[in-house]
Amino acid sequence: MSQQDGGGSPIVFRVLLVLLLAGVTIGAVWLLAVPTTLPAGPVDPSADVVAVPVKPDTVAPGRAITDSDVTGWAAKMSASTGIPVRAVQAYGNAELVLRAAEPACHLSWNTLAGIGRVESDHGQYGGAQLSADGTETKPIIGVPLNGSGGVQNIPDTDHGTLDGDPVHDHAVGPMQFLPTTWREYADRGADPQSIDAAAVAAGRYLCADGRNLATARGWWAAILSYNDSVSYAQKVFGLANSYTGT
Repeated sequence: MSQQDGGGSPIVFRVLLVLLLAGVTIGAVWLLAVPTTLPAGPVDPSADVVAVPVKPDTVAPGRAITDSDVTGWAAKMSASTGIPVRAVQAYGNAELVLRAAEPACHLSWNTLAGIGRVESDHGQYGGAQLSADGTETKPIIGVPLNGSGGVQNIPDTDHGTLDGDPVHDHAVGPMQFLPTTWREYADRGADPQSIDAAAVAAGRYLCADGRNLATARGWWAAILSYNDSVSYAQKVFGLANSYTGT
């Protein structure tokens, strides 16, 4: 996930949100930043992606998965989007899991794909690749969150179990979760370096607090909860939207 700006002005951020939403009433969830529970990553591997202007009443819902053979569906989507087939399979499976567990959320696979592209280039950041079982060939671990260079200062919470650092936390895996967030939203004992487990955990995170991602307000609230940045949300929207017409 793109690194949070720990020193940003809340007043400026509120102004940006008002301009973005063009009059849409903003609930407290839009402005609440809880650094110890937000995923945070070291880089923005999609720096070449241009943030697109968006309207407050737009969402990127995606085409529903109807093929019972997720593997076959994923191969078709991979061919048309350029996303690695193993990543598409994970995003699609996560949509199906959340569709069954939280149908009112209306999570779509392409929203997860937009986040996955920004966070880790679909599990390919730093030379990593996705194995056949969905795990990374090399761990994706973010920079230490030690308060330097504008990053958050988050002392270690997992004794280095997930990120290898007993002093400060790092975001981990293809969906860039902090250890505390991972423990809350992932299945017990799941590996954050598995794109299957990470996509499902990300879906649960986005669907938290009863959000309905089929609405503009719910969708934007979900993405901003993942990373409290307007430019980040715009990038995710542009990418997710680019995957809808396939």
